[in-house]
Amino acid sequence: MKLKMLLVMVLFSVLAFSQVNFPTRPVTIIVPWPAGGATDLLFRAIASVFPKYANGHPLVVNNISGAGAVPGTMEFLKAQPDGYTLLSLATPIITRIHWGEVKFTVDDFIPVINIVNDPSYILVNANSPYKTLEDLLNAARKKPETITMGNGGAGGGNHLVALAFEDFVGVKFVHVPYSGGAPAITDLVAGHIDSVMAAAPEGVPQVQAGQLRVLAVLGTQRLSIFPDVPTAKELGYNFTLGMWRGVAVQKGTPPEIVQALHDIFYKCMNDPEFLAKVKEMGNILHYMDTVSYTKFVREQNAFWEMLMKTKKVGEKYGK
Repeated sequence: MKLKMLLVMVLFSVLAFSQVNFPTRPVTIIVPWPAGGATDLLFRAIASVFPKYANGHPLVVNNISGAGAVPGTMEFLKAQPDGYTLLSLATPIITRIHWGEVKFTVDDFIPVINIVNDPSYILVNANSPYKTLEDLLNAARKKPETITMGNGGAGGGNHLVALAFEDFVGVKFVHVPYSGGAPAITDLVAGHIDSVMAAAPEGVPQVQAGQLRVLAVLGTQRLSIFPDVPTAKELGYNFTLGMWRGVAVQKGTPPEIVQALHDIFYKCMNDPEFLAKVKEMGNILHYMDTVSYTKFVREQNAFWEMLMKTKKVGEKYGK
Protein backbone atom coordinates (compact mmCIF):
# COMPACT_ATOMS: atom_id res chain seq x y z
CA MET A 1 0.00 0.00 0.00
CA LYS A 2 2.78 2.40 0.93
CA LEU A 3 4.59 1.55 -2.30
CA LYS A 4 1.43 2.32 -4.33
CA MET A 5 1.02 5.68 -2.61
CA LEU A 6 4.67 6.48 -3.27
CA LEU A 7 4.27 5.63 -6.96
CA VAL A 8 1.17 7.83 -7.18
CA MET A 9 3.04 10.74 -5.57
CA VAL A 10 5.96 10.33 -7.98
CA LEU A 11 3.53 10.22 -10.92
CA PHE A 12 1.82 13.42 -9.81
CA SER A 13 5.17 15.18 -9.33
CA VAL A 14 6.30 14.11 -12.81
CA LEU A 15 3.03 15.40 -14.33
CA ALA A 16 3.36 18.70 -12.46
CA PHE A 17 6.98 18.96 -13.57
CA SER A 18 6.09 18.41 -17.22
CA GLN A 19 3.04 20.70 -17.24
CA VAL A 20 4.55 23.86 -15.72
CA ASN A 21 2.88 26.91 -17.25
CA PHE A 22 5.91 28.91 -18.35
CA PRO A 23 6.23 31.64 -19.42
CA THR A 24 3.27 33.80 -18.50
CA ARG A 25 4.92 37.07 -19.58
CA PRO A 26 7.80 38.27 -21.81
CA VAL A 27 11.25 36.74 -21.25
CA THR A 28 14.38 38.89 -21.48
CA ILE A 29 17.79 37.64 -22.58
CA ILE A 30 20.77 39.83 -21.81
CA VAL A 31 23.39 39.98 -24.55
CA PRO A 32 26.44 41.65 -22.95
CA TRP A 33 27.73 42.97 -26.28
CA PRO A 34 26.52 45.61 -28.77
CA ALA A 35 23.80 45.01 -31.33
CA GLY A 36 25.05 43.56 -34.61
CA GLY A 37 27.60 41.13 -33.16
CA ALA A 38 27.49 37.37 -33.56
CA THR A 39 25.70 36.58 -30.28
CA ASP A 40 23.21 39.40 -30.76
CA LEU A 41 22.30 38.27 -34.29
CA LEU A 42 21.87 34.66 -33.17
CA PHE A 43 19.44 35.52 -30.40
CA ARG A 44 17.48 37.96 -32.54
CA ALA A 45 17.00 35.05 -34.94
CA ILE A 46 15.82 32.91 -32.01
CA ALA A 47 13.54 35.74 -30.83
CA SER A 48 11.78 35.80 -34.21
CA VAL A 49 10.34 32.31 -33.55
CA PHE A 50 10.33 32.22 -29.73
CA PRO A 51 6.64 33.22 -29.21
CA LYS A 52 5.50 30.12 -31.15
CA TYR A 53 6.77 27.91 -28.35
CA ALA A 54 6.46 30.24 -25.33
CA ASN A 55 2.69 30.66 -24.94
CA GLY A 56 2.82 33.59 -27.35
CA HIS A 57 5.22 35.61 -25.21
CA PRO A 58 8.25 37.34 -26.79
CA LEU A 59 11.96 36.99 -26.14
CA VAL A 60 13.30 40.51 -25.61
CA VAL A 61 16.99 40.97 -26.47
CA ASN A 62 18.61 43.47 -24.09
CA ASN A 63 22.10 44.61 -25.16
CA ILE A 64 24.18 45.73 -22.17
CA SER A 65 27.63 46.15 -23.65
CA GLY A 66 31.04 47.29 -22.45
CA ALA A 67 33.85 46.24 -20.13
CA GLY A 68 34.33 42.77 -21.57
CA ALA A 69 30.74 41.62 -20.97
CA VAL A 70 30.99 42.25 -17.22
CA PRO A 71 28.19 44.88 -16.79
CA GLY A 72 25.68 42.77 -18.69
CA THR A 73 26.63 39.61 -16.82
CA MET A 74 26.36 41.37 -13.46
CA GLU A 75 22.94 42.76 -14.39
CA PHE A 76 21.84 39.20 -15.20
CA LEU A 77 23.12 37.89 -11.87
CA LYS A 78 21.16 40.56 -9.96
CA ALA A 79 17.86 39.39 -11.46
CA GLN A 80 15.46 37.00 -9.75
CA PRO A 81 16.20 33.32 -10.56
CA ASP A 82 12.74 32.81 -12.01
CA GLY A 83 13.55 32.14 -15.68
CA TYR A 84 12.47 35.56 -16.93
CA THR A 85 15.95 37.09 -17.20
CA LEU A 86 18.37 34.92 -19.16
CA LEU A 87 21.99 35.30 -20.24
CA SER A 88 23.46 34.58 -23.64
CA LEU A 89 26.25 32.42 -22.21
CA ALA A 90 29.17 32.35 -24.65
CA THR A 91 32.90 31.69 -24.74
CA PRO A 92 33.95 35.30 -23.93
CA ILE A 93 32.08 35.26 -20.60
CA ILE A 94 34.03 32.21 -19.44
CA THR A 95 37.36 33.61 -20.68
CA ARG A 96 36.61 36.91 -18.91
CA ILE A 97 36.51 35.07 -15.57
CA HIS A 98 40.23 34.32 -15.95
CA TRP A 99 41.31 37.49 -17.74
CA GLY A 100 40.78 39.72 -14.72
CA GLU A 101 39.12 40.02 -11.35
CA VAL A 102 35.34 39.73 -11.70
CA LYS A 103 32.60 39.10 -9.17
CA PHE A 104 31.35 35.86 -10.69
CA THR A 105 32.58 32.35 -11.39
CA VAL A 106 31.42 29.49 -13.59
CA ASP A 107 29.40 28.19 -10.63
CA ASP A 108 27.07 31.22 -10.74
CA PHE A 109 25.47 29.99 -13.98
CA ILE A 110 23.17 27.11 -14.76
CA PRO A 111 23.82 26.33 -18.45
CA VAL A 112 20.42 25.48 -19.97
CA ILE A 113 21.11 24.64 -23.61
CA ASN A 114 23.87 25.22 -26.15
CA ILE A 115 22.80 26.40 -29.58
CA VAL A 116 25.86 26.89 -31.81
CA ASN A 117 29.57 26.20 -31.86
CA ASP A 118 31.16 28.27 -34.62
CA PRO A 119 34.79 28.01 -35.73
CA SER A 120 36.69 31.27 -35.71
CA TYR A 121 38.09 32.67 -38.95
CA ILE A 122 40.56 35.35 -39.98
CA LEU A 123 39.29 38.31 -42.00
CA VAL A 124 41.16 41.01 -43.92
CA ASN A 125 40.00 43.92 -46.05
CA ALA A 126 39.29 42.97 -49.67
CA ASN A 127 42.01 45.43 -50.75
CA SER A 128 44.55 44.02 -48.30
CA PRO A 129 47.96 42.96 -49.65
CA TYR A 130 47.48 39.73 -47.68
CA LYS A 131 45.79 37.42 -50.16
CA THR A 132 46.42 34.21 -48.22
CA LEU A 133 46.98 33.12 -44.63
CA GLU A 134 50.65 32.58 -45.43
CA ASP A 135 50.93 36.19 -46.67
CA LEU A 136 49.64 37.45 -43.32
CA LEU A 137 51.86 35.13 -41.28
CA ASN A 138 54.97 35.92 -43.33
CA ALA A 139 54.41 39.63 -42.77
CA ALA A 140 54.03 39.01 -39.03
CA ARG A 141 57.22 36.93 -39.01
CA LYS A 142 59.24 39.57 -40.85
CA LYS A 143 57.99 42.42 -38.68
CA PRO A 144 56.78 41.07 -35.32
CA GLU A 145 54.11 43.10 -33.50
CA THR A 146 53.27 45.30 -36.48
CA ILE A 147 50.28 43.45 -37.95
CA THR A 148 47.07 44.46 -36.15
CA MET A 149 44.35 41.93 -35.39
CA GLY A 150 41.03 43.18 -34.05
CA ASN A 151 38.74 41.26 -31.72
CA GLY A 152 35.44 41.69 -29.90
CA GLY A 153 37.00 42.56 -26.54
CA ALA A 154 40.13 42.09 -24.42
CA GLY A 155 39.98 38.69 -22.74
CA GLY A 156 37.05 37.67 -24.92
CA GLY A 157 36.75 34.46 -26.90
CA ASN A 158 38.17 35.56 -30.24
CA HIS A 159 40.95 37.51 -28.55
CA LEU A 160 41.99 34.32 -26.76
CA VAL A 161 41.66 32.32 -29.98
CA ALA A 162 43.99 34.83 -31.65
CA LEU A 163 46.49 34.53 -28.80
CA ALA A 164 46.39 30.74 -28.98
CA PHE A 165 46.75 30.82 -32.77
CA GLU A 166 49.76 33.16 -32.79
CA ASP A 167 51.39 30.95 -30.18
CA PHE A 168 50.71 27.88 -32.34
CA VAL A 169 52.12 29.39 -35.55
CA GLY A 170 54.97 31.29 -33.89
CA VAL A 171 54.11 34.92 -34.69
CA LYS A 172 53.15 38.04 -32.71
CA PHE A 173 50.22 40.26 -33.66
CA VAL A 174 49.16 43.59 -32.19
CA HIS A 175 45.78 42.75 -30.68
CA VAL A 176 43.19 45.52 -30.91
CA PRO A 177 40.16 45.06 -28.64
CA TYR A 178 36.73 46.51 -29.42
CA SER A 179 33.47 46.62 -27.48
CA GLY A 180 32.12 43.78 -29.65
CA GLY A 181 32.52 42.00 -32.96
CA ALA A 182 30.49 44.52 -34.98
CA PRO A 183 32.74 47.56 -34.24
CA ALA A 184 35.82 45.48 -35.12
CA ILE A 185 34.29 44.57 -38.49
CA THR A 186 33.41 48.23 -39.13
CA ASP A 187 37.03 49.30 -38.57
CA LEU A 188 38.34 46.50 -40.79
CA VAL A 189 36.06 47.60 -43.63
CA ALA A 190 37.31 51.17 -43.12
CA GLY A 191 40.92 49.97 -43.33
CA HIS A 192 41.91 51.02 -39.82
CA ILE A 193 43.26 47.57 -38.87
CA ASP A 194 44.93 44.74 -40.81
CA SER A 195 42.78 41.80 -39.77
CA VAL A 196 40.07 40.54 -37.41
CA MET A 197 39.58 37.22 -35.64
CA ALA A 198 35.84 36.59 -35.86
CA ALA A 199 33.15 33.91 -35.92
CA ALA A 200 29.87 33.61 -37.83
CA PRO A 201 27.90 35.64 -38.56
CA GLU A 202 30.41 38.46 -37.99
CA GLY A 203 31.66 39.83 -41.30
CA VAL A 204 29.57 37.47 -43.44
CA PRO A 205 27.55 40.23 -45.19
CA GLN A 206 30.74 42.23 -45.78
CA VAL A 207 32.48 39.20 -47.30
CA GLN A 208 29.49 38.54 -49.53
CA ALA A 209 29.46 42.22 -50.55
CA GLY A 210 33.12 42.04 -51.57
CA GLN A 211 34.38 44.33 -48.79
CA LEU A 212 36.24 41.67 -46.78
CA ARG A 213 38.10 38.45 -47.50
CA VAL A 214 38.43 35.30 -45.36
CA LEU A 215 41.95 33.86 -45.20
CA ALA A 216 41.28 30.67 -43.24
CA VAL A 217 38.67 28.92 -41.12
CA LEU A 218 39.84 27.50 -37.78
CA GLY A 219 37.44 24.57 -37.89
CA THR A 220 37.51 20.89 -38.74
CA GLN A 221 35.86 21.52 -42.11
CA ARG A 222 35.07 24.32 -44.54
CA LEU A 223 32.00 26.47 -43.91
CA SER A 224 29.06 26.29 -46.30
CA ILE A 225 29.00 30.10 -46.50
CA PHE A 226 32.69 30.16 -47.47
CA PRO A 227 33.05 26.95 -49.52
CA ASP A 228 36.22 28.17 -51.26
CA VAL A 229 38.01 29.17 -48.04
CA PRO A 230 40.39 26.49 -46.73
CA THR A 231 40.71 25.45 -43.13
CA ALA A 232 43.95 26.21 -41.32
CA LYS A 233 44.50 22.45 -41.19
CA GLU A 234 44.38 22.25 -44.99
CA LEU A 235 47.07 24.93 -45.05
CA GLY A 236 49.35 22.93 -42.77
CA TYR A 237 48.30 24.34 -39.37
CA ASN A 238 46.42 21.73 -37.35
CA PHE A 239 44.62 24.27 -35.18
CA THR A 240 40.89 24.41 -34.40
CA LEU A 241 39.08 26.76 -32.02
CA GLY A 242 35.87 28.76 -32.06
CA MET A 243 32.93 30.31 -30.25
CA TRP A 244 30.03 28.46 -28.64
CA ARG A 245 26.83 30.23 -27.64
CA GLY A 246 23.91 29.11 -25.50
CA VAL A 247 21.50 30.08 -22.74
CA ALA A 248 22.02 30.26 -18.98
CA VAL A 249 19.93 31.06 -15.92
CA GLN A 250 20.95 32.07 -12.42
CA LYS A 251 21.88 29.57 -9.75
CA GLY A 252 18.74 28.80 -7.75
CA THR A 253 16.36 28.74 -10.72
CA PRO A 254 13.77 25.96 -10.15
CA PRO A 255 14.53 22.77 -12.14
CA GLU A 256 11.10 22.76 -13.77
CA ILE A 257 11.76 26.26 -15.17
CA VAL A 258 15.17 25.18 -16.44
CA GLN A 259 13.51 22.24 -18.19
CA ALA A 260 10.76 24.44 -19.65
CA LEU A 261 13.33 26.88 -21.05
CA HIS A 262 15.39 24.04 -22.48
CA ASP A 263 12.33 22.67 -24.28
CA ILE A 264 11.35 26.09 -25.68
CA PHE A 265 14.83 26.81 -27.05
CA TYR A 266 15.15 23.28 -28.40
CA LYS A 267 11.95 23.80 -30.39
CA CYS A 268 13.25 27.16 -31.59
CA MET A 269 16.45 25.46 -32.79
CA ASN A 270 14.40 23.09 -34.93
CA ASP A 271 12.03 25.71 -36.31
CA PRO A 272 12.26 25.94 -40.15
CA GLU A 273 12.28 29.75 -40.10
CA PHE A 274 15.16 29.80 -37.62
CA LEU A 275 17.05 27.10 -39.54
CA ALA A 276 16.82 29.22 -42.70
CA LYS A 277 18.28 32.22 -40.86
CA VAL A 278 21.07 30.11 -39.36
CA LYS A 279 22.01 28.87 -42.82
CA GLU A 280 22.07 32.44 -44.12
CA MET A 281 24.26 33.62 -41.22
CA GLY A 282 26.60 30.63 -41.47
CA ASN A 283 26.25 29.39 -37.90
CA ILE A 284 26.98 25.76 -37.02
CA LEU A 285 24.22 24.35 -34.83
CA HIS A 286 25.57 22.30 -31.93
CA TYR A 287 22.86 21.18 -29.51
CA MET A 288 23.79 20.23 -25.96
CA ASP A 289 21.18 19.56 -23.29
CA THR A 290 21.44 20.93 -19.76
CA VAL A 291 23.57 18.09 -18.40
CA SER A 292 26.05 17.90 -21.29
CA TYR A 293 26.22 21.70 -21.66
CA THR A 294 26.99 22.11 -17.96
CA LYS A 295 29.81 19.57 -18.23
CA PHE A 296 31.11 21.27 -21.39
CA VAL A 297 31.10 24.76 -19.83
CA ARG A 298 33.13 23.53 -16.89
CA GLU A 299 35.61 21.83 -19.22
CA GLN A 300 35.91 25.07 -21.18
CA ASN A 301 36.47 26.97 -17.94
CA ALA A 302 39.42 24.71 -17.12
CA PHE A 303 40.80 24.90 -20.68
CA TRP A 304 40.86 28.70 -20.85
CA GLU A 305 42.22 29.02 -17.32
CA MET A 306 45.14 26.75 -18.22
CA LEU A 307 45.78 28.60 -21.50
CA MET A 308 45.94 32.00 -19.83
CA LYS A 309 48.11 30.74 -16.99
CA THR A 310 50.47 29.09 -19.47
CA LYS A 311 50.72 32.19 -21.68
CA LYS A 312 50.71 34.50 -18.64
CA VAL A 313 48.22 36.87 -20.21
CA GLY A 314 45.57 39.10 -18.73
CA GLU A 315 45.27 41.07 -15.51
CA LYS A 316 44.90 37.96 -13.37
CA TYR A 317 47.75 35.71 -14.52
CA GLY A 318 49.87 38.09 -16.58
CA LYS A 319 51.58 39.73 -13.64
